[in-house]
Parts: sequence; C-alpha cells; structure tokens
Amino acid sequence: MNKIKEQKTKISILGAGSWGGTLAWLLSNQGYKISLWTFSKEEWNLLNRTKTLLRPKKVRLNKNIQITTNLKDAISKTDIVIIAVPTNAFKSLIIRLKHLNLSKKIILLSATKGITTNDYLRPSQILKKYLPKNKIAVLSGPNIALDVISKAPIISVIASRDLKVAALLQKIISSKYFRIYINKDINGIEIGGALKNVIAIAAGMSDGFGFNMSTKAALISRGLIEISKIAIKEGANAKTLLGAAGIGDLIATCCSKDSRNYRVGYELAKGKNLSDILKKLGQVAEGTETVKSMIKMAKKYKINTPIANAVYKIAIENKRPKIVLEELLSRPQAKYEIEF
Repeated sequence: MNKIKEQKTKISILGAGSWGGTLAWLLSNQGYKISLWTFSKEEWNLLNRTKTLLRPKKVRLNKNIQITTNLKDAISKTDIVIIAVPTNAFKSLIIRLKHLNLSKKIILLSATKGITTNDYLRPSQILKKYLPKNKIAVLSGPNIALDVISKAPIISVIASRDLKVAALLQKIISSKYFRIYINKDINGIEIGGALKNVIAIAAGMSDGFGFNMSTKAALISRGLIEISKIAIKEGANAKTLLGAAGIGDLIATCCSKDSRNYRVGYELAKGKNLSDILKKLGQVAEGTETVKSMIKMAKKYKINTPIANAVYKIAIENKRPKIVLEELLSRPQAKYEIEF
C-alpha cells in the first residue's frame, strides 16, 4: 500500500447528496482538501453559488471543498476516493472510473448502503470486479447525516480485509465527535447496512399504524434475525451484526424520523402511494429497492422473512397495508424464537 502523508491527503467524494455532502463537510472541517463530484449541473450551480450544503440541512461549505461535475478532474491527483452515490448508480460510476484508468494506488472507500437490483451485487463486490488492483474498504454504521452535522457523539465502522488500510482511514476520518472502529468483515458490514433499510420501512409503518414502542422493539428484534440469517449465508460473521454496523445501524434507522426509509414506511401506512412518497421526499430511500434484493436472497437460501415479505407486498406490489398487516399477524406461530 502506498504511504500517504496524512497532513497532505487529498480526498475525492463522488456524490453530493445528503451523505456525500455531509462527509465533505466533516472532512473539510478537519483540514483536508476535498474534491466533491456531482453528476447534476443544477446541483453544481447551486452549491457553487451558495457555498452551502443543500441536504440534509443548510450549512456553509468552506474553502477546502472544490465542487465539480468533471469526474476526471475530481479524481485527479487524489489519494482516497469515497463513493457515496445511490446503490443503483454505483456500478455505472465504477465502470466510468475503470475507463478513466484510475490509479491502482488510490484507496476506494464505499459509503453506499445497498444491493443492486439487477445483478444483486454489493458495492465491495462491484469494486472488486471492476477495480481489482485497488485497496477497498466500506464505511457503515448508525449515521443519520443530520445527526453527524449536529456534532453529537457518533460512531461508525470501516471494514477492509487489509487492516492497515482500515487503520489509515480510521485515522483520517475520525474526529472528536465522529469515532471510527475497524473490522475485517466486509460481508457483515454491507449486508447489515443494506438490509436494515427494509426493516426501517416496516418500523415507519409501525408508527404510522399508531403502534407503541413495544411493537417497534419486537419488529426490530425480529428484523435483526431476518438480516442475520441472510448475512451469515453470505459469509458474514454473526458478531458483526451485534455491533454498530448491525444492531446499531438498525436501531438508528428504525427510530429516527430523519431516516428516509422510516419516513417512507410511515407514509405507506397512511395509505399513500410509493411513487408519490418518493417524489415528495426528493431523495433516494434505498430500502424501496433493497427489498427486492432481500426477497431474492431469502428465496435463494430458503429463509423465511415475514417482515421483508410484508414490506415487499405493500411497497412493490401495492397491496393494502392493513390487509398485509392482518396476514402478518395471522401466520402460524413459530416454535422457537431463533432458528438458524
């Protein structure tokens, strides 16, 4: 691995949405030079004109951030590329990087949580497939973008099979309020970070139906079991699901009203149409796509996922929420709480 001088590290962030913009704000405030890329010329114009982050809230961007729509310029002379685009834009972006002959010395950090709906690949699998010579890592955890900007004490996890890479990124990204832990289990980190969005939609529905915290606690615990069964089949370490990128991320996304997936679920319970909800939201809610992948994976491994099935019926098949809820509550009683 190339030895990067921490003080002179240049970081490129691809994606200027809520999470990409938040990471740019966080790292630029720590003194790093940031190249922030957006595919949208409209977004580029607004960011350059106002020098203000648009999402998740309006905060001033400092002089350490250079905003561009030119991908080649964005990755020029960089040391670290952080990818923070929606899951279904991830693959096409990585193919573009490959065609730009991205230097193999550049470290790639995925900050995208999801599984593609066409070929069911996770971000790390896409990186390994198209840029196999680069060192790769994954960032995940209970990180609502608005909470990170608030400077509340927050933790996250960086996973890499190369612990030297993980340790370097930990040192660079960690701050007084944003503490990073490291892990080798990329499978567990990614599966936990992706599938929790599906359970968060269900949690939003629970609140939308007017249920209490005991109901949500039951939903979270049963949702974690559904996630864990799939994650283990995908090669994850079960211990990872007990950490920040597992149960921690699940709790945050299921309980925060600032979570996009939670908000989608809440509105679905009120009888609103998914397309209308997403249009009003104005942002990607990854769980609405990831649920398709989760159902596909569950069928592949012959795993029973009643919560994910219910989300799929309501969000994708447009079935009436109260009818699906009745079906969920009327299914046969399982003999044991946890069966693997």
